[in-house]
Amino acid sequence: MKMMQAGLAMLFILALSGTACAAYHHMGEFDSDSFLAVYPEMAGTKLDSCTLCHSGGQYQNAKGVWVVLGSCQWCHYTYGYDASGEIDETMNQYGRDFRDAGRNVGAVAVIEQIDSDGDGFVNIDEIAAIRYPGDSNDDPTKVPAPYRIYTRELLETLPQHIQFMLMNTHKSDDFYAEYTGVPMETLLQNAGILDNATGIQVYAADGWAQYHPLTPDPDPLLYHVSGSYPPAPYYYDAEADISLNPLYGWCDYSATSNAGRAHGDAIVNINGLRMILAVTRDGDYLDTGQLGTDNKLDGEGPFRVVPPQKIPGPPDQRSTSGVQDVIWPFDNTADHNAGYSSRTVTMVKVEPLPEGTTDIDILEAGWDFVDENRIMVYGAIDPIPNVLEKLDELIADVRVLEDEAFKNEVFKLKLEEQAAIALKLVQKGAYKAALNKMSNVIMQRMDGCVADGSVASDDWLTVCESQKRLYWQVREIAVLTEIAASEQY
Repeated sequence: MKMMQAGLAMLFILALSGTACAAYHHMGEFDSDSFLAVYPEMAGTKLDSCTLCHSGGQYQNAKGVWVVLGSCQWCHYTYGYDASGEIDETMNQYGRDFRDAGRNVGAVAVIEQIDSDGDGFVNIDEIAAIRYPGDSNDDPTKVPAPYRIYTRELLETLPQHIQFMLMNTHKSDDFYAEYTGVPMETLLQNAGILDNATGIQVYAADGWAQYHPLTPDPDPLLYHVSGSYPPAPYYYDAEADISLNPLYGWCDYSATSNAGRAHGDAIVNINGLRMILAVTRDGDYLDTGQLGTDNKLDGEGPFRVVPPQKIPGPPDQRSTSGVQDVIWPFDNTADHNAGYSSRTVTMVKVEPLPEGTTDIDILEAGWDFVDENRIMVYGAIDPIPNVLEKLDELIADVRVLEDEAFKNEVFKLKLEEQAAIALKLVQKGAYKAALNKMSNVIMQRMDGCVADGSVASDDWLTVCESQKRLYWQVREIAVLTEIAASEQY
């Protein structure tokens, strides 16, 4: 779908509600209307986005490093804001098939039975399962890992932690600041972290990723999630103070939280220094991160993962400064914690991903979260909240499904009844019984079309399109329920 002017707010890939690229649905873009005319029920899902027809790409920068970009950024780079580039280079095969078939409502229907991405599933089946028909890594068998979405308002209801600390950088200005937010350990506990979790991968909206183990690690570059960090003294020298030495000073002491402190003073933080998901800096919300035309991130917020120094030390001169004959010259062995403090964080993946679930494409997620002050925790966490939500959605979908999709009205009532029983079992904590209900009762009565393309004699639904859509919904719920059942041993 041709993007006339691409923006940077991507729809979260796990089919949550939200908005897509800024080019989507306006600025001359009209192809989305063709898709939604054929599949109106896909409005608001992950398919209702630029990523339906466009893919990411990579380029080699001046330093010889390959830079990987998501679909919106890749379109900015390749096609350009002025539409001077080649749009074909930004499209996936589904987008090309749509274009070649006529680029209209009829074209959407014509390519339904094509397997555009070659993953073994025709387009109509992938769309019914809310999977990308142009991405071979996304098919109906892929089940998104358990997740939680936190708004800034919700984060502020969790136990807060305030800490004054040094942010020591390599090439930029060092600075002291007071960050407020939720200890990462507390956030993971709230999300229901599983016993087998080993660490987290933190993702920024531009694709930057940083790994942190849960427990302390001897590697000086691995900043841990749980527990506290060693206390640090306050370091001050006029030579380092940028406000007093603008020519080659390197530390910013301008934050009000520096007031009243002197060199050598112990920095006291109630409950110590912790890795936190910061929401404010010196009392103000973090500046919202955004990408410049050079695809570089500017800003910190709305959330930043802030690890203190593992080895407390002074702010040292920038590595790029030609003036190193100073009190604290650049020290390559020093603890430059700022470089491991991820800015504009949109996702926290708890590793390892549960068996049977798949990761998300982090380059196609996040910018809408930045705009809406939200963050996602996903992976090795309690799946039951997702199971309950999806069972409610399943029951609602069955209720609104036309009677003609079933062999008779009795089977529609049976399906709704069995789904309601599964819901009650989950609510009672009987996860294995609920899993048995879904796998050996419900799915067995709607698997003909998935198995061989036609309705089986014992199937409750006689319309394959509806049957497949509900089948993949139930299968996803079953996989998530199995994770919870395995935790019960």
